[in-house]
Amino acid sequence: MPFPWTLERYILREMGKTFLLSAVALTGVLGLGGGVLQMIRLGEMTPGQFARLMFLVLPLAAALTLPIAALFSAAATYGRLSADNEFVACRSSGINLHVLFLPAVVLSLVSASVTFALSNFLIPGMVRNLNELLGADFGSIIEQRLNRPRGITLGGRFRIYADDSIVDASNPDRIILYNVAFIEVDGEEWVRFGTAREVLLGFDRDETRVRVSATLRGLSYYDRRAGGAGAFFDNAEQAIGVTQLPTLVPLKIKYLNLGELLYYLSRPGKWTKAREEMDRLREAVARWRVYDAIETDWLTDHQFTLADSNVQYTVWAKEGARIPREGGLELTGVTIEERRQGRRRAITADRAVVEAARGDTLAESGVRIEAYDARLSDGTDWIHRPKETLGPVALAPELVAELEEMSDAELLGASLLPDRDDPLAHRREQAEEARAEALRRVVGTIHERMAFSVSVVVLVILGVVLGIVFRGSHVMTAFGISFVPSLFVIITIVMGKQMSHNAPTYLLGLLVMWSGIALVVGLDFWTLTRVLRR
Repeated sequence: MPFPWTLERYILREMGKTFLLSAVALTGVLGLGGGVLQMIRLGEMTPGQFARLMFLVLPLAAALTLPIAALFSAAATYGRLSADNEFVACRSSGINLHVLFLPAVVLSLVSASVTFALSNFLIPGMVRNLNELLGADFGSIIEQRLNRPRGITLGGRFRIYADDSIVDASNPDRIILYNVAFIEVDGEEWVRFGTAREVLLGFDRDETRVRVSATLRGLSYYDRRAGGAGAFFDNAEQAIGVTQLPTLVPLKIKYLNLGELLYYLSRPGKWTKAREEMDRLREAVARWRVYDAIETDWLTDHQFTLADSNVQYTVWAKEGARIPREGGLELTGVTIEERRQGRRRAITADRAVVEAARGDTLAESGVRIEAYDARLSDGTDWIHRPKETLGPVALAPELVAELEEMSDAELLGASLLPDRDDPLAHRREQAEEARAEALRRVVGTIHERMAFSVSVVVLVILGVVLGIVFRGSHVMTAFGISFVPSLFVIITIVMGKQMSHNAPTYLLGLLVMWSGIALVVGLDFWTLTRVLRR
């Protein structure tokens, strides 16, 4: 008997119409009013940004709705054909019903392929586009915030109000505020308030945060703590500390494309959080080596020297001891000689602490001295201060180069601090756990996307068989047939992924993730071989 191409094309055409209509409807509903947009801070968006955002969000909604649309269209189409006794006629004509499943298989493979491509390539790129789109127009966002009653908060202490703002034409990552009023607060107390001619805002962006630096120019202000007529001051310029803002959609493993996932699968230590933990371990090793060297020098003749290209501190102390937890040194009866650019200063203190000064990188880290109940002299008068911070002094370039060249395996291997119990064991455990967690999340994400794509094929086949068996001519019957197995598979995939993130349930989570699909495959086999024959 010739292959029933005419009937195949008819079924495929009917399924295609139902599939397209349901996919458009579900994608529109989910994209416009569903939970997808809840992860975006809509209050920080302009109308133009919102319109462009919708164009980027639709692929994410499509990845979730296409499998449901394929399942719904298969169950509805084959159910209607069954209700019209079309399959009875085909069986009477000697046509094998399994041959008529070809359109459903084609549609399921197309839907699974599109879902796989969306989840592994288009959606991860969309997340990056969201951050670039919503973070590119800083001028509009700043203008919106200036219209708020509390203005803009910078550095945790300054509230800025301005009449106007413009983007620097020479640098799109810099915004200038004009006719500025500001308040400096300490908790809820107003410490200073005044005006400034302008404020320069600079933005430095990466994948996880936006850093905002600010400089006030042409200040005139009143210092409430100084009080009286002498509390009015003018200042040409004042810098405000860097303010860190999270990106609107922080980069996570679930937003990586397939190529990036495979990269981190073989190099989990390169992932952001794992790399941060390894950097902290490097800094900790550097600190302890410096502390050990300082302690050795002090035990020799009760003095040691800290120096870099800018400053030199020579420290004498009567007594000293290591701080057990932090690893620094606590000194008593301290005398310090500071030499900076040819100038000399003497400091004495009842107590001083040598501790780490952490920077963004190992090269920017250093060591500082906190002197308590200190007396300072540059050769003339003595000045008393309850606390004086000296430094920081940069780490030796040789030590920085040595530690930066060390591989992760070397840092996590044998102790770099001999002749003692490893004081960094906890820090090493944290670094190893960060690597292991990154690996678990990468594997879980890969399995989740593969399982979700594979589930489309097996669910569509099940929907076809159930549609024929239950003769689902009614739309709600077809929807019910589609929804129940889909919901079960999605629940097992989501549950399995969450379980795979935790070390004790990692393998169990992968098993649960695929268990729903395995059950549906079993149902497919049973219905095709037993139920459909009846």
